[in-house]
Amino acid sequence: MMEPGVAWALLSALGFGFTQMMNRKSNLLTDAFRTAFGLLCFVEVVLVGRLFISGDFRLLADAPIKSLAFFAGSASIHYGVGWTLLALSQQKIGVARTGALVSAAPIVGVLLAVPILGESLSWLTFVGVLASVAGVTLISLSRAPGGGVWTRPWLALMVASLWGTSPMLIRKGLEGLDEPIIGLTVGLGAALILHAIGLTAAGMWQWPTIPRETYKWMMLGGLTGAIGIGAQWVSFGLTTIAIAITVQQLATLVIVALAPVVFDAKFEKLTPPLIFGTLSMLAGSAIVVWLG
Repeated sequence: MMEPGVAWALLSALGFGFTQMMNRKSNLLTDAFRTAFGLLCFVEVVLVGRLFISGDFRLLADAPIKSLAFFAGSASIHYGVGWTLLALSQQKIGVARTGALVSAAPIVGVLLAVPILGESLSWLTFVGVLASVAGVTLISLSRAPGGGVWTRPWLALMVASLWGTSPMLIRKGLEGLDEPIIGLTVGLGAALILHAIGLTAAGMWQWPTIPRETYKWMMLGGLTGAIGIGAQWVSFGLTTIAIAITVQQLATLVIVALAPVVFDAKFEKLTPPLIFGTLSMLAGSAIVVWLG
């Protein structure tokens, strides 16, 4: 029987896969900065609604300030900065290759979880994590359909680094407040405030008006994002960072499978390096789940 932490990580992967598709739909119509902010605002609306419907907001009265600070830091790194860079990368190299490169996050998470959280790392788990990110080299050196060498992996790899780091702060926060969805709601709210301040300071509210259709994709992304992000935080509290973050990279399967169908762009065409890199990532996840 599959352990709960893995099941939540799988749900997270599914939610994140569709959310990245909605994110790409949105940033085809407007800039990456307001795309990330708008989508995350809709995620927060869902989370706040859930907080009041469930009555869990009462638990905030006794929440440790230290835990809330960890949650705010994690959300700011992962969503405020990470999702903005994700949107920028999607605009540069497409959603499929961005999604594949972000699968490098497990190696960062595992390397940090061992010294910071004291997590053990079996040889099989380590092999699985390495297999899940082996496709990064293939994809980074691949040739784009129709010609030139694709040489812009840096934004996506920065996302992977941030997404591999943020779980450490989540786990630290859960040590004082074992309520992942509450922590996520508070943390994302803090991240959105900082994001709004940044947009205001840069004068981005004065940029061209966002097309009305964009809000539809932001809203859909907010719904799937709330599911994916919420399941992600729950999984971090139920299993090791190595397992949770590796299984969550299965989101790439959704992205790579749907991108060539949904988007008519040369970046999204499947190539052998992209296919083999994705298969390597899936094999690594299977090793971590079933053998690690």
